[in-house]
Amino acid sequence: MSPNDDDIFRRWTTLRRNFLPRMSPAAVQLSVGRAATVAKSSCVLIDEYTSHSTVHGMRYISKASLLEKIFWITMLTICGLSACYIGNQFWLKFRSKPTQLAVKDTHVPLYEFPFPSITICPAIKVKKTVGLEYFSRYISIDNDTVRTGLLNIMSALSTMQQPTYFRMAEYVDKAKHLLPLFRNINLTDFMLTTLPTCNELFGRCKWHGEIISCCEEFSLQRTEEGFCYSFNSLTSEAGKHCPLSEVLENEGIVEEDDYMYPGCQLRRNTAVGTVTGLEVFLYKTNMSESLGLGQRDIDGARIMIHTSYQFPNAGDGIWLRSEQGRRLNIMISPVITVTSSRVKDLSVETRGCVFPDERELYIYHVYTQSSCLIQCRMEFILYTCGCHMYFFITPDDGKPMCGIADLTCINHNTRHIRMLTPPKGTPGFEARLIRDSLDCSQCIPTCYETTHEIEMESSPDQRTSVWKLFSYLDVAYGNLGSKKYQRDITFAWTDLLVALGGVANLFLGFSILSVVEFIYWTLKICVITFIRLCK
Repeated sequence: MSPNDDDIFRRWTTLRRNFLPRMSPAAVQLSVGRAATVAKSSCVLIDEYTSHSTVHGMRYISKASLLEKIFWITMLTICGLSACYIGNQFWLKFRSKPTQLAVKDTHVPLYEFPFPSITICPAIKVKKTVGLEYFSRYISIDNDTVRTGLLNIMSALSTMQQPTYFRMAEYVDKAKHLLPLFRNINLTDFMLTTLPTCNELFGRCKWHGEIISCCEEFSLQRTEEGFCYSFNSLTSEAGKHCPLSEVLENEGIVEEDDYMYPGCQLRRNTAVGTVTGLEVFLYKTNMSESLGLGQRDIDGARIMIHTSYQFPNAGDGIWLRSEQGRRLNIMISPVITVTSSRVKDLSVETRGCVFPDERELYIYHVYTQSSCLIQCRMEFILYTCGCHMYFFITPDDGKPMCGIADLTCINHNTRHIRMLTPPKGTPGFEARLIRDSLDCSQCIPTCYETTHEIEMESSPDQRTSVWKLFSYLDVAYGNLGSKKYQRDITFAWTDLLVALGGVANLFLGFSILSVVEFIYWTLKICVITFIRLCK
């Protein structure tokens, strides 16, 4: 036997003595010879693979001197590790930053999307004389003490609005003794009965300079500060019947079909500048019906600009004073955010946004983050006080509507809904603030969203009609086009595949065929080795 065979024989003898049954010397000699033959044949196959491999540098290992083999094995190891490191960086990028938001267009034509919804909330939420007459059906108003208590209840209802619920505290405390007497009053009916009517609020309305009927174009709108009136809104009482498909068509999210739902087509505009959009002239506030300091604003109305499928944000209103000749000019610049359909293949957690048709809220059938936050606040009040706020449509869960008797509970618990709970571990928040915050972490952003940049000016106006009808509101576009942002996948799986392929090719000359080749030779060597061992 050769020296190499002697070495194999010694190792085989040690293995046999320790782990294998006793064998005769002839059987041992036969086993050693077979092992040596199989090992030689396997080495020949490996040498054949390295000679024909498409991986760069591999063929130089075959039939080379020891020093050359060490050099090329070292280089292959370095290149392989480098490729793995850079490939891992691409993988981490693919996992951590799947989407990005970028400017798609800075001048989108105005006709491609609806004119924004305009919501007008009168300063007077509860007409004083009408409210007292309503209460007189339940209690005798025979002295000033009772009358003062009833005015405090009306003031509490007028200031019961997000995010300033705390303003109702003093009125609730002063009227505590009267609250249980009105347990059977339907608060929704009371607020609708005492709300100024459309004909009492609006004097004249214009669209594109043409006079239109205010009470036909403005519909009752539910908000977190009570009942208001909205123009061009799909969340108002006149537009809430419009299905999801019609809402998405109006906003340009999906292509329009041939069927038109009555009352669901929104107004659009292409003109820019003053008197080219919506003009509203309001009547003078009837101060005999005002609660004075017992309401948020002494007179006039609050103006809120929002998207047609969103509820107005009660905390963002612009005050239009009831003053002779007063003019409020609002210039709007829409900002649209859209999302590529490719993003929908990602999970909600990965992409960080929700498509409008992926979730449904009971207050409205189109999901938006702002509507989700409203529902979250309403559910907290339901949890703490056991009743639904009259502001919005409620689910059929058997829970009652909050009434006047529940004002104490609402006043006590609404401090928790002024701030949202930050992510755990976020620095800069006091423990008390976090304890009193509201957890609405399920309300994530919408993949499609329209916001409005607003420029406003309030000043006297010299037009005769303005001085006759007092407050004048002029809402129009400020620019000929709008900005559009698009959220898209930054690193799709195809991009990852191309990147990994580029890295493998750069360092190793590697390709998919090289993988197939490696698998082929590995299986071939294993099968041939197994067959020869079994003979």
